[in-house]
Amino acid sequence: MFDTTLECLSNYQSKWEPITAIGLLKEKLGVNIALIRDLNKKKSSSLSNPVTAGKDKTKELLEESIEVLGGIVISYAEATGQKELLQKVKLLTKSFARKRETDIEPKVTTFLDLVRELQPQLGGYALTEDMLAEAETLCTQFVSMVGAPRKITVQSSSANSEVDNLVSETKKMLTNQLDNLMLRFRTRESEFYNAYCQARSVVEPASHPREKQVDEQQPT
Repeated sequence: MFDTTLECLSNYQSKWEPITAIGLLKEKLGVNIALIRDLNKKKSSSLSNPVTAGKDKTKELLEESIEVLGGIVISYAEATGQKELLQKVKLLTKSFARKRETDIEPKVTTFLDLVRELQPQLGGYALTEDMLAEAETLCTQFVSMVGAPRKITVQSSSANSEVDNLVSETKKMLTNQLDNLMLRFRTRESEFYNAYCQARSVVEPASHPREKQVDEQQPT
């Protein structure tokens, strides 16, 4: 309704132009509309989905890397009869699927430290420094992403609150001030007044997904 009201005021500017108070309210309406749009754009550009997708991919790559390294150490432990090492590696490299995100990094770090200790003994298993470095890098990247979607959700929630406040403020301004100023046109400029009432009754899309738009009461 805000855009249609602003458009109506622009179309009939000659009717109300001598009234300074209406001009000031129109200017304020335009400012509020611009602010609401800007906040909605910021929310759209900071959705958590891309971050979540990137984190899931990094987690997948990290798990693959750990699986390969785990296979090497397990093979070594089997070949050398080290049952305790075998059980330890199987526990540390267990699938990430049921692990909490915050539990992954400690286990991965412990495992990689173990692999580095064993590295001199794993020469015949084609274990390379690049393989270890890749796993460490992926682990660091994953840790940096944990909690990022939550942070963005909080930011989005804050933006939603700002939009709500602006929408509420603008509705009150129109209802308590502009509607009352328009009453003078009800009889002598009925075409303008009716167009204004129609513009005020238009329900536009909600400012954000959670908001249920309420039809503004038509001025009487």
